[in-house]
Amino acid sequence: MMKSINRLRHPLAGCLSKALGLFFGILVSGVPGRVVAQERITIEQCQQWALENYPAIRQHGLLERAREYTLSNISRAYMPEFSLTGVASWQSEKTELKLKLPEKVNIAVDLNQVASDNNTMLPGNVTTLPTVNVPVSIPNMTIPVSDQDRYSVSLSLKQALWAGGRVKAGKEMATAEIEMMHAGLDVQLYEIKDKVKQLYFGLLTIDGREKQLNRADEILDSLRRRAEIALKEGIIYETDLDVIDVERIKYRQLRMELNAKREACLGVLSSLIHRPLTKETLLEMPKGTASLRKEEIKRPELEYMDRKIKRLDADLKMVNAENMPKLGLFALGGYGKSGLNTFDSDFKPYFVGGVLLSWNFGKLNTLRNDRRLVKVQQESVEIMKESFVFNTRMEVLMQDAEIRKLQEMVKSDEEAVRLRENIRKASEVKYENGVYTISELIMDVNQALIAQQEKVLREVELEMMVYSKRVTMGVL
Repeated sequence: MMKSINRLRHPLAGCLSKALGLFFGILVSGVPGRVVAQERITIEQCQQWALENYPAIRQHGLLERAREYTLSNISRAYMPEFSLTGVASWQSEKTELKLKLPEKVNIAVDLNQVASDNNTMLPGNVTTLPTVNVPVSIPNMTIPVSDQDRYSVSLSLKQALWAGGRVKAGKEMATAEIEMMHAGLDVQLYEIKDKVKQLYFGLLTIDGREKQLNRADEILDSLRRRAEIALKEGIIYETDLDVIDVERIKYRQLRMELNAKREACLGVLSSLIHRPLTKETLLEMPKGTASLRKEEIKRPELEYMDRKIKRLDADLKMVNAENMPKLGLFALGGYGKSGLNTFDSDFKPYFVGGVLLSWNFGKLNTLRNDRRLVKVQQESVEIMKESFVFNTRMEVLMQDAEIRKLQEMVKSDEEAVRLRENIRKASEVKYENGVYTISELIMDVNQALIAQQEKVLREVELEMMVYSKRVTMGVL
């Protein structure tokens, strides 16, 4: 009965343990930001994470917002402009109109008109009266034109009808400026990829060396076990074990040094990509194809210089637009004392309106030189672009030569490893037969390990050089 119950419990217990294991597995894997053991990552992922985490990446969004605000402000050039002005002034003297008149003035008087106006009857024998000139003395006069105090409140309106192409040129300048800043930011961010590359391949190099240390531990452990057996049989001396132990200590120290370097590289790379990394994280080796043919250079620096040339084109259009006339409407309305009528000292409203045409001819004096200056700046950028392409081509040629050299050396390393392994195995047989000393055997073992390590490091160096060429060409 108990056996049958136990048979029933066993499957239930197994299912329960599997369910709990699955639950905790999902729970652990669902924790955000947690790097699961044996997680595999690539250099492309690290570069993408580094770009997303780099603070300067947020500048792209800010530049787009700046573009929106700038274009909006430029478009408002055709919106009416209002301004309110209030003036209260006092002057030390009144404005006066002084009239200087002659001392005497002869005034002609028609006596017939005077008699007619006064209903005076002329004598019977007089039909008409003569015209008489009467001398009159007139003093000088001073007429006040305005008071010493003046007050005015006015509202003015300006409406642009045509700005001579300044609005269109301004929009092109703003757009070209933002695009140039975007390209400059891409140049800055591209340098992050090179930093990630250095750290990533540095870790791959450390992993390759650690694998060789593991291989060294296996060989030395095997030698020590066989040496212990030989010591019991009285074939070797006890100092042979000491020689093997010294080599084991040396490789253990190398492992400690590698672990310290790995921790440093992992810490920097983890901070750069903003993700936790451990020594259990597996880094995949990039498998790039070493192409030695000429390819088009697609570096962000070239895009930046192209954007700079377009920015100068927009500057040239603005130079031309600045020398065009501007046409608009204006209106001015106000209320004040001594408004449009200077002789009136009462508070009254007033209004002025009309069409305004302005043309600044002063800039025509420097127009030709301004255009030439922009052309010179564009030629300067073109020369910088050609120099950058030339230097990049030279760097690619050197990298191609290094790639060819490493490819040949990797092939020779394979042969060297095979021969060193044969020598090591033969040395072990010689040592067992008493022909070789332990020191000679250890020397051959070290040479075989060095050959293997050089092969591994050379393979990593070759992949790094292939990837470096892609970085130089800008084809990532």
